[in-house]
Amino acid sequence: MRFLLFFLLIFSFFCSAQNINQIDSKGMKQGLWKKTYDNGNIRYKGNFIDDKADGIFYYYYNSGELKLEKEFFHSGSAAATYVYYKNGNLKASGLYVNEQKDSTWNYYNRDSVIILQEIYSSGKLDGTVKTFHDEGSIYEIKTYKENVLSGIWKQFFLNGQLKLEGSYVDGKRHGLQKYFFPNGVLYSSGIYNEGNKYGEWEYFNNEGIRDTIINYNE
Repeated sequence: MRFLLFFLLIFSFFCSAQNINQIDSKGMKQGLWKKTYDNGNIRYKGNFIDDKADGIFYYYYNSGELKLEKEFFHSGSAAATYVYYKNGNLKASGLYVNEQKDSTWNYYNRDSVIILQEIYSSGKLDGTVKTFHDEGSIYEIKTYKENVLSGIWKQFFLNGQLKLEGSYVDGKRHGLQKYFFPNGVLYSSGIYNEGNKYGEWEYFNNEGIRDTIINYNE
């Protein structure tokens, strides 16, 4: 009887092993796939249908902790992705489309507080990028168009007060730019022209009184 039970267990394990990492007659991955590190710990596992990832894939650190999850849809062309620290807290989340970052991506510190938010289109930064202070309040807002800085640029003090207001055009500072004191009073104001200070710049003390004017040549 013990021999029979042992045989059934071995047979069951053998059959199960035979159904992992299968490639069909057309060379396509089918069913459950698993890969391991050199130390024997699992690297990833997930299911394939006709060589396309299907459902949730799990990826692990070499030391065994869950590293990320990818939930595939649209015949494997898109994947909702969640990246984790070794302690299990969320590190990043976003969408891959055709293996490129797309739409909104969020990044978190080890205390699960958001520190960065990016918007992608086909793997390129395209839209508003927000950076946050460690406790979660907004620090900086920049605008990208196809990976190039282009549009509004703002920075904020820890108290939420505006620190800087300007803009970029084709990757260079361009147009009116203002700096402020933490109390909201204007510190300086002037024009950037294709990355260089241009014309008359005004500087003020923290009571709002102008005390310096500097003229910049082209």
